[in-house]
Amino acid sequence: MRNRVAVQGLGRIRGDYAVINPATGAMMQVLRGFLLILWISMLVTTVVNPSAVNDNAIPTTAAVAVVYALKFGWRRLTAVLGVTRCYLCAGGVAVTNRFGRVRDSVAWSEVTGVQQTAIVGLVMGCHRVEIFRSSSAAPLWLVAPGAKSPLVEALLKEGRRAGALQ
Repeated sequence: MRNRVAVQGLGRIRGDYAVINPATGAMMQVLRGFLLILWISMLVTTVVNPSAVNDNAIPTTAAVAVVYALKFGWRRLTAVLGVTRCYLCAGGVAVTNRFGRVRDSVAWSEVTGVQQTAIVGLVMGCHRVEIFRSSSAAPLWLVAPGAKSPLVEALLKEGRRAGALQ
């Protein structure tokens, strides 16, 4: 992937990071968090009163393992297919949609500023990033998953390297 050109005129891809749809990503993180809490409570109940559970700990553990395996498998598959990704290129930034097509892009020469908002909770964390343009076009926005997203740091570093940000 790194040797391809993301968008005409933006040059080589220097970074490739996952982004999420805010509603779907938040919902999936919350559901996985509740599943994990349910699993922990099932294990505690098994230790405190084994007769109350009736051998449900093994299927519940298997379900949790399958959900998290699917999560990591989905991450790998979307990276290979280029689905919902943010590509930091030498000449700008490109964001793809859920079909792998470029949703929006901006050249570093058009960037006037970046606004980043961190949202961190008990079961989810993400960063909303808006890249403002010098033209009258709407800002390019993206949501990076995780409380400590490597995308945000790389985006700011790449913007400084290109001279678009201070």
